[in-house]
Amino acid sequence: MAQNPKSIVSCGYTPLTSNIPTEPSDHQLCCQMEFYMAGPNHEFTQVTRFIPETFGDPGMRTFRISVDSASSSAKIWLEKEQLAELCLAMVQMEKENLEEEGATGNPPDNIEAEGLTNLDFKANRLAFGHNPDSGLFVVDAHDPEYDGNEEPTVRIWVTRTMIRGFSRDGLEIVSAGRPICQLCGRPVNPDGHYCERSNGHSRDAAERL
Repeated sequence: MAQNPKSIVSCGYTPLTSNIPTEPSDHQLCCQMEFYMAGPNHEFTQVTRFIPETFGDPGMRTFRISVDSASSSAKIWLEKEQLAELCLAMVQMEKENLEEEGATGNPPDNIEAEGLTNLDFKANRLAFGHNPDSGLFVVDAHDPEYDGNEEPTVRIWVTRTMIRGFSRDGLEIVSAGRPICQLCGRPVNPDGHYCERSNGHSRDAAERL
């Protein structure tokens, strides 16, 4: 039977840089620690690739998590805010468990089911946790189209090295987006934007400040 992470920290949004929107995310994410018992529909325990990706120009970008494990793969699409929240949760929990840095991270006892699994969905919920017994970290992603959406669609077991690389690259991706207007706090498109704080008359407010 697969091990459950002892705790899951949800990806509660915390602003990091001026390029991350400061409005709360409307996704089903919270900030507290919780015990997580639900078993996943799919479980990736032999992960070889775990990276954040982005496509498109600023203002039109899409974001996803790309995972390869044994004979399976997953493309998990998410919002920019979700990516930022996940990366910040990784940084926080990795620091809280530094005493286990030298531990050998062994995957759960069960072996991934044989056969090819290719997942491609947009997540409406993410959770991130740590399993002290194995020294591994866990990402749960929920596909809203699954019946009930109570169990994670996929559970991904990753090493400390993987989450360090993922959080570093993910935060770089997030901060490389559109600049933020210093008046209203909203992203500024290449052709400017409508700023309510300046009565809509300042399309270049960010440049003049």
